[in-house]
Amino acid sequence: MFSCNPGNLTHERYIQNNTAEDTIIVINPDFDDAKDTILPGDIALIYSFEILDTKQEFEACAWIADTLIVKTTQNEHLMRSVKTEDFWTYSIQGERERIQRCTFVVITEDFE
Repeated sequence: MFSCNPGNLTHERYIQNNTAEDTIIVINPDFDDAKDTILPGDIALIYSFEILDTKQEFEACAWIADTLIVKTTQNEHLMRSVKTEDFWTYSIQGERERIQRCTFVVITEDFE
């Protein structure tokens, strides 16, 4: 029966810039210093992977790689840790083939 087989889980991690006026830069040194520039009010997909044929309901959102650098263009670094699960929110769409969207929202006070 097709419906009994587990489906895939696509896991996406986003950084959302909710600062009043700071452009932020997200650097992932694990991928040849991959860099995303996120304007105020914008959101960017910074990492995605797929877990094939799994019954796993969800994947932790906290950043588990060595480093993820989040800073303003004025070189002010993020004060909250992306490695803390409580700072991420997530939603899951789909039933068999699922997409989990994790979001870390950055606000102005994160840099003070």
